[in-house]
Amino acid sequence: MATKNDDQKDDTMTTAEAGRKGGEKVRDERGPEFYSEIGQKQGKENNPGNFANRDKDEVRKVASEGGKNSHRGDSNTAKETQEDFDQAA
Repeated sequence: MATKNDDQKDDTMTTAEAGRKGGEKVRDERGPEFYSEIGQKQGKENNPGNFANRDKDEVRKVASEGGKNSHRGDSNTAKETQEDFDQAA
């Protein structure tokens, strides 16, 4: 079985190394402000169904109903659960 000598270069890259290099490239191309900008947009413009984009009282109501249903052993299907969620909106 062949073994790698210390002076042989390994051309493979770990996922962590690839992510770091990609992040550095984006930072160098777009600047650090880019990350702040996309962070503020996350979940607000792209996903109107996100709890973060809903009224706090509405979220409390939906969460309360979910908790009540889970504790009484209700066996709603995913479709029924989605319908309940949509009605609360």
